[in-house]
Amino acid sequence: MKLCKMKVMLPLILLCCFMGISFPAMAKDFLYIPCVNALQVIDCESDTVVKTIPYNDYILNAAYSSDGKRYYLNAIHSIYVIDTVANKLIDTHKISSELSKVDIFGMAVSGDDKKLYLSCSIVKKKQNIPKLNVYPPQLVVYDLAKRKMVKNYQIPSAFTAIVTLRNDPDQLFLVGLDIHKIDLKTGKFQKMMGLLNPEKSEKGKNALVIWQNNRHDDHGIFANPYYTATGMGYFIIDKNTGKISTLKGKDILFEYSNVVSPDQKYIYGVMDELIKIDMKTGETVKMISVEKGTCYVVNQTSDGKKLYVGPAGADVSVYDAETLALLGVIPLAGDGVIAHIIPQ
Repeated sequence: MKLCKMKVMLPLILLCCFMGISFPAMAKDFLYIPCVNALQVIDCESDTVVKTIPYNDYILNAAYSSDGKRYYLNAIHSIYVIDTVANKLIDTHKISSELSKVDIFGMAVSGDDKKLYLSCSIVKKKQNIPKLNVYPPQLVVYDLAKRKMVKNYQIPSAFTAIVTLRNDPDQLFLVGLDIHKIDLKTGKFQKMMGLLNPEKSEKGKNALVIWQNNRHDDHGIFANPYYTATGMGYFIIDKNTGKISTLKGKDILFEYSNVVSPDQKYIYGVMDELIKIDMKTGETVKMISVEKGTCYVVNQTSDGKKLYVGPAGADVSVYDAETLALLGVIPLAGDGVIAHIIPQ
């Protein structure tokens, strides 16, 4: 039977070669780390820095386009645009002006890649008048082509994370003191989960939500640690369906951020330790101290084999995802707080 299959396949392969048809190349993982004053790009096969893109700024967080070809860096008052195919800085959007100071916290890219969603704090003044007008927190819809705000919504508080849904471009999850959903067509808010302001049926939760360590081509499952008065757990947002669920952790562990493995069997977390959690039971599978100390971010390669821990200081560490053995440390040009794997 195998011989027969080979006899059928061989002419097809030869025909493809003769006609100049080639099979599509597998995407290769690159880790993008916005450091102080420079974005560094790491080849995840060789674990070396292959590109340094300079700028003169500090990056609070970042978000990628739906196809991974653009990487947007939030410099609080400006947005830098990186072409990830050419690996170069191609544009800068100045969000603040002399008379309108805008601080950007959470940021996300719309599903059609035409707009940015920005959680903003805005202070305005008039020329030669010693008075400041402090506006309520705003969710700003910024049109990239028009280079201007096209819509805004008053929000309950400044949200540190904006989670887009893949199946519904008109709905956003806003994560901060609580988790809300907003309908962009109507402007209607719906409280999805209480964190610091729980409902009677909920326990109060404390959660720092800055990092979304997903890839543009992954399973779409976002996880983040939370803490209660007596324990910890994880809230999980499925970007495909809009479903929110929770997983109770069996141990109390300190984590800044999480990444869900490609097979959705494990949640990895990091702070002073690198932690591997069973995604079905919440049990701690393995935990080790991070070689270089406190880190904010953990990313995992598309094949699930390697973890990239960091930055916080001027380095990122590489670990084996199965054993959590340290594979190496990659020095960086400066400190950073965010990183994403973008396959190319």
